[in-house]
Amino acid sequence: MDFNVLSTQNWSRMFNVWIEDIQVIGLPAAIAPFEIHRSILPKVRVFARYASLFVMLLFAVHCTSPNASVAREMPPQTPPGDRPDDVEQEIAKVYLERGQASWYGGDGDGFAGGVTASGEVYDPSALTCAHRTLPFGTVVEVENMGNGKRTMLRVNDRGPFIRSRILDVSQRGAKELGLVHSGVANVRLRTVDAQGRPAPVDPALLQGNPYSIQVAALANPANIDRLSQELTAAFGPVTYQQAMGPGGITVKRIRVGSYPRMEMARMASQRLAQFCKDRGLDSFIIRQD
Repeated sequence: MDFNVLSTQNWSRMFNVWIEDIQVIGLPAAIAPFEIHRSILPKVRVFARYASLFVMLLFAVHCTSPNASVAREMPPQTPPGDRPDDVEQEIAKVYLERGQASWYGGDGDGFAGGVTASGEVYDPSALTCAHRTLPFGTVVEVENMGNGKRTMLRVNDRGPFIRSRILDVSQRGAKELGLVHSGVANVRLRTVDAQGRPAPVDPALLQGNPYSIQVAALANPANIDRLSQELTAAFGPVTYQQAMGPGGITVKRIRVGSYPRMEMARMASQRLAQFCKDRGLDSFIIRQD
């Protein structure tokens, strides 16, 4: 058999044979023939004992030392659908928003049993909400950032009509989110499907539903006429939407423009910003419905 100097197995076999030979040679002199005792062999045997111990020590160190060429560990393979870039692209299609949420439909506020902007009768015990721009029928998952509570709500009304807030939830929604007593909470919302999975807004719900800019909701006819004349002179015709305000008071929501895309509505809102600021009004973009 050819001896391969690069093979560790060949070297291992050679050391085993060598150590066996040394052990045989290193047997106690008492069991060897008498005539051998007086020869040079006893000295060789004594030397061989220590040499064999030294060789075995070197061999043990060689076998237990780690290999210097360690293969680099490869990162686990990620399925194509779970890659970060794929996830980011999917989330980008989902409507996400953060801000303050309030609730309505409590005792004495006059909303229970009234007609919502979608035409439904408002039911405080239903899991519904009011949003300014999401189409009616859109389902959103809302999370209270203060306590981590979540719930799913269906958009069936318009509001809130306070610029600093993004969502008005029903009384039951407020209980689910734990904001009945606080009245207002910081929330995060995203659009989802019926199973609660993140989902984009249904394109069918967006058709024929342009944006408008609501400037005010007033009850006094004289104030309505005066503001309407100023808006018409500066920005063009205005439209009205009659609605029920807090306490059952009937108000007129005064709106400007009709814009098929959000970008157009934002540009118009910027032009209106100074006008509203000078008069202490809170304008915001809303679906025209």
